[in-house]
Amino acid sequence: MRPTASIEKILNLNHDQPKPEPDANDLAPASNPLLNEDGEPIWKVLVFDNLGRDVISSVLRVQDLRNFGITIHLNLHSPRHPIPDVPVVYLVEPTSENITAISADLSKNLYETAYVNFLSSVPRPLLEDFAALTAESNTSEKIAQVYDQYLNFVVSEPDLFSLHLKDAYYTLNAAQAGHSTIEHAIDKVVGGLFSVVVTMGEDSLIAFSRCPHSYPPWAATTV
Repeated sequence: MRPTASIEKILNLNHDQPKPEPDANDLAPASNPLLNEDGEPIWKVLVFDNLGRDVISSVLRVQDLRNFGITIHLNLHSPRHPIPDVPVVYLVEPTSENITAISADLSKNLYETAYVNFLSSVPRPLLEDFAALTAESNTSEKIAQVYDQYLNFVVSEPDLFSLHLKDAYYTLNAAQAGHSTIEHAIDKVVGGLFSVVVTMGEDSLIAFSRCPHSYPPWAATTV
């Protein structure tokens, strides 16, 4: 599955690795782990938020993470102890709360270097805020990579995915839902569907149109 390959590339610090030969049961990983000069996987810490956790756990097991050099995986907003001689891979949503937490990690020297992977495209103002925080704390040299990964969806089965939007039906159909709330929900749907299309490498057209005589006043068509 392409989402699995994308996540494994993230765990390989976004390096392209040659694909291994599949075994008899077709259970081989989509790519090989990145190795150090001694021929061992590069050991890393994985830090995610709640959506990042759900995205990873839907396609990889704990043993799969270890095969790619992940020694420990933790939630971004849980108490964490310093591991200063190991790089960290972040997989999080692009939110103000998350970039503040990552900046705090950098200031505390929790990890050696940071590979920051956002689950969706980072709005420019948020990226500028992140840059300002790292400049203020003089920690920009600890950031090795910043990537938009377009993985803000959860793979439930090989041919089934979910945008993982809590209370989406209620938000879009509640009589008291405000215009801005509905627009925000639609933006999340559009962003999630766009991520699916990008990750799967498909050419699709998703058109949203307003329906003035229905509620909610919008409809979507995928071609």
